[in-house]
Order: sequence, then structure tokens, then C-alpha cells
Amino acid sequence: MKLADKRVLIISPEPWDAHFVSKHHYATTLASQGASVYFLNPPTDTKLKVERSRYDNLKIVSYPKIAKGLRFYPKVVRVYLQKRWLHKLEKHIGIEFDTIWLFENSRFYDMGFAGDRLKIYHQVDLNQNFHIKEASLSADICFGTTDYIVDEIKKYNSNSYKIHHGVNLSPKRVSLLKEQRDNFSKTNINATYIGNLSMLYLDVKLLKEVILSSPDVIFQFVGGYNEETLLYKACKDIENIIWWGKVDSEYILEILSSSDIMLVAYQKEHYIDQASPHKIMEYLASGKTIVATYTDEYKDKEGLLEMSETKEEYLAKFETVIKNLNFYNSPFKQKARITFALEHSYEKQLNRIFSLVEKIEL
Repeated sequence: MKLADKRVLIISPEPWDAHFVSKHHYATTLASQGASVYFLNPPTDTKLKVERSRYDNLKIVSYPKIAKGLRFYPKVVRVYLQKRWLHKLEKHIGIEFDTIWLFENSRFYDMGFAGDRLKIYHQVDLNQNFHIKEASLSADICFGTTDYIVDEIKKYNSNSYKIHHGVNLSPKRVSLLKEQRDNFSKTNINATYIGNLSMLYLDVKLLKEVILSSPDVIFQFVGGYNEETLLYKACKDIENIIWWGKVDSEYILEILSSSDIMLVAYQKEHYIDQASPHKIMEYLASGKTIVATYTDEYKDKEGLLEMSETKEEYLAKFETVIKNLNFYNSPFKQKARITFALEHSYEKQLNRIFSLVEKIEL
């Protein structure tokens, strides 16, 4: 499918200025291949506004709520108001979209508002479970990142397929500032976690125990947090931690390259909805070893993650890795991780998606 003449509206639950995840990367990849892409932020108090991004062919749309409490309106009224809003947006920017790509199911979940346009429903998180049935039924084709998600959406739409999380393999690389480079110990092992540090699913107790049990390891926590963040409150007085806060996504590649071990640590009751965290693909692309709690999408991918199902296993695994880091970060093992990432670049995932789109009868 040629993308050069495609006009795509991507509807995202996260704003453009958040940490880049799948929605942002699909938008930039589509734009790089010539499609005209409009990325729709969640609603704010601003008036309708369309702004250029720093990427060619990609613009950011901000808008106010269509109507307060819209989800409580009768279906026919809700769909009518959303359809009218879509026409208003198209008139404002002077184009008609041919593809609506929905990454959320709390606002535009009934895709009937998109009319005869290609309607893609793409669920990347199992815990985003507001109106899965309506979103799946009203889409032309659906995608999910895990078997759990696809099993759920396939109940309502037979055109449902698994597309594993992708990875951006050609990000703009920005060198770390001197004070950032100095965060990394040249004599100690550096273990890094990248992501939202305020996420409620993090296993704070496990992370604290790992840190206390490894005083010679420097733990790098990269991501947004505040003084009320549970992880920060629990660990703020521990000396072998560097708290980065939120950083520009362009620094991530350099941070990963400077690290020795990558961390994944979620509470056991959330192993299913965290069956395939997006961050793991970035970790794999770095080649560095990953010590993780159980992550279902990797259970049959031997050697990519060093997984554990219990606290005791995790602590033992971490100790084994730091004592045998040359083995776990050997060229052979790093190549296997990088090869898997190469097979799941966003360019390749996009090709897989549109190959499936071409096979369905619209």
C-alpha cells in the first residue's frame, strides 16, 4: 500500500509532548514514508489548533471537549456530534482524512463517526478497557500487542491481529551533557530503569530490596516523578541511586548505551496487563541484558530477558547477572537482542499492518 497519498488522523490517549511510545512512533514513521499525518492530543481547554511538529508531514491537533459528559449521550447523538466535529476539523485544515487510526477507547470508541474512511482500532495496553467491544465492532480492522488483547478484541471483530510492540531504530541521537554523563559510574555497574516512575504498577518493594542488596551498583532512574511518587518516597535516602527526572526522548539512546543492565519490575497482580511493556523494545535495541519480572510475551523467546516470577528468583537473578556481566552482555547475547529489535522496527510493523489491511474487504 502506497502511503504517499494517505491522510491519516491518529487519535492518542497520550499527548504529543509525553514520553514517546507506540502512537508517537507510528505517527513519525507514517510521516517519514510520505503520509500526511495529524496527531490528535487528548482534549484540553484550548480552542481548536493545528501546529507543525519538527517532523515533515506531521502536525499536532489540540482541541476542547466536544461536549461535557459525551459518553453518557445516546449513541446516535454522540456519533452525530463526533462526526460533525470531524468535518469541522477537516474543513479547518483543508483536507479529508481517508484513515482514522484509534489508539484509545474512552472518547472516540464508536468509530461510526468516521463513516466510510478506513477505521483502524489499535490497542496497545490491556488495562485500557473502557469500551473495547464498541471500538472493536465499529472498526474495519483491529490490532493488539499481546495475545491477551487480541483474544479479547477478536470476540467482536474477526479481523483482529497481533502486532508486537515496535522500536524506533533511527532516532535522532543527542549526546548527553557533561553532568548527565557524569551520572554513570566508570567503576561500578549501572542498572537503569526508564519510564514513568509514578506508575502505580511498579513493584516498589522489590526495587528497593534489589537496590539495598546491591550497594556497589549505581541505579539510574530515568522518568517523571515527584516527591509523592511511591518509589521516590521509599528510596529517596538511598545513596546509590541517580534520579534523572523526565528527559527528552532524544537522550534515551545514549542513556541506554551507557548502561550495563536494564530493569523491568512490575507487581505480580499486574503481570497480565503488563505482558509486553513498550520500554522492553528500546531495551532490546540497546543489546544490554534485561532483568525482568515475568513478562508473558517473552516467555517463549529464550535468552532475550532474564525473567523471574518471584521476589526471591528476581534477587538471585540480579546477583547472578552482576557477577557474570561479561557473559550476559557478551557479543553473542547482545546480537540476539538487537536482531529481535531489528525485526520489529516501526517500518516493518507498518508494512505488516498495511499488508493485513489490503487483505480485508472494506
